[in-house]
Amino acid sequence: MFVRAAITVALILLGTAPAALASTTSGTPGTLTVSGQGTVMAVPDQANLSVTVNRSAATTASALSAANRSVDAIVAASRSLGVPATQIQTESVNTACGRVRVGPKRHRREIRRCTASESLSITGTPAQAGRVIDAATHAGASAINGPNFSFSNPAALVIAAESAAITNAQAQANVAAAQLGDTVTGVQSVALNPQSGVLSTPGSAAAAAPSASVPTTLSPGAQAVSATVTVVFTIAPASPS
Repeated sequence: MFVRAAITVALILLGTAPAALASTTSGTPGTLTVSGQGTVMAVPDQANLSVTVNRSAATTASALSAANRSVDAIVAASRSLGVPATQIQTESVNTACGRVRVGPKRHRREIRRCTASESLSITGTPAQAGRVIDAATHAGASAINGPNFSFSNPAALVIAAESAAITNAQAQANVAAAQLGDTVTGVQSVALNPQSGVLSTPGSAAAAAPSASVPTTLSPGAQAVSATVTVVFTIAPASPS
């Protein structure tokens, strides 16, 4: 993980510059407000897949039973690959029946057709997710969507980005104060932007059924985690050299 920080600085000296400088000479500390933005890059350690099974039969019970068999096989395969049970969640179960026309054009007849559809949300490591795609395809999955990459501990990355923003805000404040003939003496307040957080990006599109001899490999890449802080520094006239 490496840090890439960009800082945008806004200088506010409690009114006009002359007034702020006057306040520092009269004994009231002047202030310097700096807005900083910090960014860290990290490789996602989680990948989420949505797996769907569709089955049709003459009755709802038969269609649902067929879908259940495939879903059970997908869950068992995912568990055998190391995916925890807590990371496998049923998203939906739907059944429907209707009448459809089948047969040659001049000899069509109506039959009863029932369908069952079940969807699973499966979350594992990127390496596990690639193997889950292969196993789910082998077990009869009708569609696989994802992966959506994420972090198991996003809060730690936000803290790292905020630290980068604060560090760079301090550096910018030192430069700005020196240009004004002042020096930074302390910190009056720090405000963390509530919008700071992970810049989530999806992974690849829906996964295609892989060849049995070529396993599916996922590339999580890296994602940016950004934070914004606003720091109010206290300043005083610099001591003569």
